[in-house]
Amino acid sequence: MRRKLLFASAIGVLILAAFVTLSSKVQVSAAPASPPASNSCDRACLNGIVDQYLAAMVTHDPSHLPLAKTVKFTEDGVPLELGDGLWATASGLSNYKVYFDEPAAGGVGVFALVRENGKPAILHVRLKIVNQKITEIETLVARKETTSLFGTDNLTEPRPVFLESVPAADRPSRAEMVSMVGKYFDGIEQGNGDIVPFDKDAIRIENGIQTCPGSATSPLGALSCGAQLSTKIFTYIHTISPRRFPIVDDERGLVLAIVRFNHPATSQTVEVAGHGMMTMGRYSQWPNSTEIAELFKIQDRKIKEISAVIVTQPYKAPTGWE
Repeated sequence: MRRKLLFASAIGVLILAAFVTLSSKVQVSAAPASPPASNSCDRACLNGIVDQYLAAMVTHDPSHLPLAKTVKFTEDGVPLELGDGLWATASGLSNYKVYFDEPAAGGVGVFALVRENGKPAILHVRLKIVNQKITEIETLVARKETTSLFGTDNLTEPRPVFLESVPAADRPSRAEMVSMVGKYFDGIEQGNGDIVPFDKDAIRIENGIQTCPGSATSPLGALSCGAQLSTKIFTYIHTISPRRFPIVDDERGLVLAIVRFNHPATSQTVEVAGHGMMTMGRYSQWPNSTEIAELFKIQDRKIKEISAVIVTQPYKAPTGWE
C-alpha cells in the first residue's frame, strides 16, 4: 500500500510540473516582447519630426505637431508654453540646417538659421521622441542684440565634416566620445589645451564666427584651439556646470553638449606669454553665464570641429533641465 501511495504521489508531481511548464510556455508566446519605444523612429523619421517642428514654428501653429500630453518646452532655459517666444516672432527659415541624431535614445537636434521679425537668428532645437511623440523640446536662440559673437554670412550650408559617416569599425563608444568632449571643458577651466584631444587642424565656430584658429589680426594671433586654451585667456570661465550630453550620434561622430559657462567677473585680466597683460573679454566684465549648445565632430578619436550656439544669461541662471 505504501508503494502505491508513493507511486501515485510521484505521478501527481510529474503532472503538476508538466502543467506549470505548459502554462508558462503559453504565457510567453501570448505576450511577445515589443521593441523599445525609442527604436520606433529612425534617423529619417527623427529629422522629419524636426522639420515638422520648424515649419509649425514659422506658421505659429503647434496644434498639428505629434506632442505628448506631458511635453516640456524651454527657450533659453525658461519654461514656456508652445506659441510663446520665438514661436510668436519667427518669420522664415533658411536652407542652413545641421541635424544630429541618436535613434536608440529617441534624441534629435538641429542647428538652423531662421528669421525673426525679418532679422537673422541662430536656433538650436533638441527634441526627445517616444513612440513618435515629442516629449521634450529644448531651444536656444542666438540674436545679434544679445550676444558678443554673431555672424550668419557663412551659414549657408552645413560644413561637410558634420555630414560624413564614420566607418563602423572606427566608432568609439558613447562613453569614450563623451569623455573626449568632457576634456575640452576641463581644458577651458584649467587653462590647459594639452589635455584636450584636438585634431591638429581643429576648428571652432561660435554663433557663426570662427574663433579658432584665430586670424593674424586677432588679439592672440593665429593660435590653434589648444594653444588658445593654454594662454589661460579663458580662465575667467571659472566653472562649466551643469554639463549634459543628451545626443551622441555615433554614425556621424557627433556629440551634442549643453552646458553653462559661469563667469563671476572676479578678474578681468591675465598675463599671456608673448602678449603681456590682456583683458579676458567681454564676459569677464560683470557676473554672468552663457548657456551653450555645442556640437563636436569626433574623427580618428580627435576633436575635429566644434560648432556652438551661445546665449548670454544672468549669472548661474537655471537651464531648465537640471
